[in-house]
Amino acid sequence: MKILIAVPPTGYHDKELSLVIAVFDHNKAEYEFASNQAGYAKGTLGGRVYAPLSFEDVILHKEAEYDAMAILGGHGGQAHFWNSKDLLELVKIFRLHRKVIGAISTSPVVLARAGILKKRPATVINGPPIREMMKADVKFEDKPVVFLDRIVTARNPDDGKRFAELIIEYILGNPEFNGPQVVPAPNKLGFDI
Repeated sequence: MKILIAVPPTGYHDKELSLVIAVFDHNKAEYEFASNQAGYAKGTLGGRVYAPLSFEDVILHKEAEYDAMAILGGHGGQAHFWNSKDLLELVKIFRLHRKVIGAISTSPVVLARAGILKKRPATVINGPPIREMMKADVKFEDKPVVFLDRIVTARNPDDGKRFAELIIEYILGNPEFNGPQVVPAPNKLGFDI
């Protein structure tokens, strides 16, 4: 199990990152950091993490290695990710390959702008990000965490633990049904029965 963690180059929320990493470490999940450009990322509380990969590197060379992606938020998520062409493309690729995708705090807007949340339930931190979600025709839910169909969104940095747990649960099975998802076969007319 290998997870890509998208970390903003500046302004990520340190507590959010530590909660997410603690769950991944506890579950022995391998993870790597990526950002808009390779290099050190700085948190709002002074933390630093090295992102050896850019999103373009992942698209060109490493996308197949990952089972999931967790997109961190904070002020940096809004400033650096909402309009990141490479990250938006990477989200679409992960979705096309049915990989688990999670976004927390301000970053669910990235999923909305990539078009993968249209008419789907999701949550995001309070404030202007809600309006951005509504513009993208997302069914906003005022809940700490919302998950459906291999997509996980979380509202606040304090929700990082449950957010990360759901990503792991999707990789290992399906938290929606507590087991593998079974899709009914269509009948001869092409309608589900």
